[in-house]
Amino acid sequence: MEVLGDIFNISLLAATIRTTVPILLVALGGAFTTKAGIFNIGLEGMMLVSAFFAVLGSMYFGSAIMGVMAGMIAGMLTATLFALLVVTFRANEVVVGLAINILASGMTIALMNAIFGTRGSIISRDIVGLPPVHVPGASALGQVAQVFSGFTPLVYVAFLLVPVLVIFFGRTRLGLYIRVAGEKPEAAEALGISVARLQYIAALFCGALAGLAGAHLSLGYITMFTENMSSGRGFMAVAVLIFSNGDPLLVLAGCLLFGFSDALAVRLQTFDIPSYVVQTVPYLVTIAFLFAFAYRSRPRVFREIFDKVRPASGP
Repeated sequence: MEVLGDIFNISLLAATIRTTVPILLVALGGAFTTKAGIFNIGLEGMMLVSAFFAVLGSMYFGSAIMGVMAGMIAGMLTATLFALLVVTFRANEVVVGLAINILASGMTIALMNAIFGTRGSIISRDIVGLPPVHVPGASALGQVAQVFSGFTPLVYVAFLLVPVLVIFFGRTRLGLYIRVAGEKPEAAEALGISVARLQYIAALFCGALAGLAGAHLSLGYITMFTENMSSGRGFMAVAVLIFSNGDPLLVLAGCLLFGFSDALAVRLQTFDIPSYVVQTVPYLVTIAFLFAFAYRSRPRVFREIFDKVRPASGP
């Protein structure tokens, strides 16, 4: 019981919030493309490119805010490339997404070597990280204060975006148009709504939030850049989007689950558990998550297949 108390405590909850944020930001970005009818598997690459350019912008301008802006711009440019290939040239979205991920991995390694003359990681005193926000009066809560205070600004932004996107998709004209473009593109075109333009807009929103996720990784979560530092978080976001269909509240629930598994894996490393076992925890949760969703949707899939193969002329 004492060991369990050392693992499951307030500190684990605070760590869960911290590790949830990059997955949540990129998944909320993916909610835009999901609602617009695009399956975006390139979230991992968008986040990785953004993390690199956030560090580059932070070092060049000497400002964390400019670093975040650089990360957002990089994410939006990557998303524009994705949309150009998928929306304009009608390329397969899965193939393009995988290509974006491969490109991001290779490009960041090449740029790291070309600019800094190194591989592996960028660690420098010139990197200006995001400062923590201390909520007034939180210290009166004792240990519970670490759940509400001491996080970087993007942590609070991530959780505030959830209700904002609920209102956006449910109440605003642009949000409703994006949903119509994804769910009923023929009806949208009949009403004079440009599906392609809405998909481009959704991709730009996606890139901006993926940029925030990348900036949080390299300027907020830790203050450095390492090769492939997104570490599968983009794929976790894709798994959440498959389950939630882009619904912000379900996205939050799924991301909290992955954030908890990530935080738990970090916590277990302090105990006598082999590191290769600990590091598999988030990925095992991802597989279990997708299996549970597939099992739940199995009867509907079987009904659809049966309706297709059943003879049209009666039983």
